Amino acid sequence: MEQETLTNTVQQAVISGWYQPEQRELLAPWTAKYFAAVKGIFEERSHEMGQQIIVGLYPSYQVSQETLDATDAWLASAEPAPALRRMVVEARSGVERALRAQAADRAAAQG
Repeated sequence: MEQETLTNTVQQAVISGWYQPEQRELLAPWTAKYFAAVKGIFEERSHEMGQQIIVGLYPSYQVSQETLDATDAWLASAEPAPALRRMVVEARSGVERALRAQAADRAAAQG
């Protein structure tokens, strides 16, 4: 998020290696940093570079109500541009779907 000199390809590779499902606990503290930086990234970077970061580093593996709440709080306070808002809302939808799927799995397991 801080390095502005990476090429598109290198940045995408770094992002792809960053979020690993088995490292959720290590990555949890980065959610706040993501929301603190994402608006500036959108405003300062090219569309392609910004979108890679905004979508690729959204805390999608932090499948929890806390992630939804943090996203909603940011959306309510940040006044994001429509394109940025769409990217974040679409990423949020993935977490919301995962929570619903987990709830359905728990209900099915309980019979």
